[in-house]
Amino acid sequence: MGFRIHVLGAGSILPRVGFGCAGYALCVEGTSDITLLDCGPGSIRNLAASGLRVEDVKRVVFSHYHLDHCIDFFALIFARRNPAATFAPLEAFGPVGLRKLVEETPKGLGPYAVDPTLTWREIEVDAEGCAGFESGGLSFVGIANGHNREALSWRVDGSGAGGPWSLAYSGDTGENPRVADIAHDADVFVCECSFDEAHAQPNHLTPLQAGRLAAMAGARKLVLTHFYPGLDPKDAMEKAAEAFDGPIESAADGSSHVRG
Repeated sequence: MGFRIHVLGAGSILPRVGFGCAGYALCVEGTSDITLLDCGPGSIRNLAASGLRVEDVKRVVFSHYHLDHCIDFFALIFARRNPAATFAPLEAFGPVGLRKLVEETPKGLGPYAVDPTLTWREIEVDAEGCAGFESGGLSFVGIANGHNREALSWRVDGSGAGGPWSLAYSGDTGENPRVADIAHDADVFVCECSFDEAHAQPNHLTPLQAGRLAAMAGARKLVLTHFYPGLDPKDAMEKAAEAFDGPIESAADGSSHVRG
């Protein structure tokens, strides 16, 4: 298997049962460490529903700082102050804007939004729009995707008893072929598909566009996520299949996904 991605939120900021704000917990086989890929509102609460412990969250990796992708970072910090549990130091990584999130937001939220053990690194892209770092035996590579000024799509590479593995996470993005580059040959490509074709937006994907990116990437499995209320996941899978002939799964709060 190598890894499992637990979906903490597969929807948008608009209320919808079973589809909360963006949050994904990456669990690597053979370790208890959890990496959060974004943590929108409800992500920390939904750890327990996925059978995961907040104590095992070792790092948070942000795609961007729209509130539906980041605000539960401070719920995590508050939870970590509880004396009833023991927490290892926490790491945070994200594109430009992380410094402001970490240093400025607590001025409004108060002292309980500060974690004295936190180490963080703001990831700046190079002239080609690429960035990367390593943490916990995992390699992370990001690519600027144009959703907004700072937004990155991420690729995570690791290895285990079953050999090397790779996970790609689109974050929020439009149909940018560079996202396909980051998902090249990925075992699992977690890709947003916010709106149906009739309501396509330039900085989000439709299911057909997500399918095209997965096909371009040669991904081994496509997991569709970030559903707005007007998009039915079953319809989204059928539409994505018009462009991508590999396995397609639909994310929902509490679902989990492994390599094919």
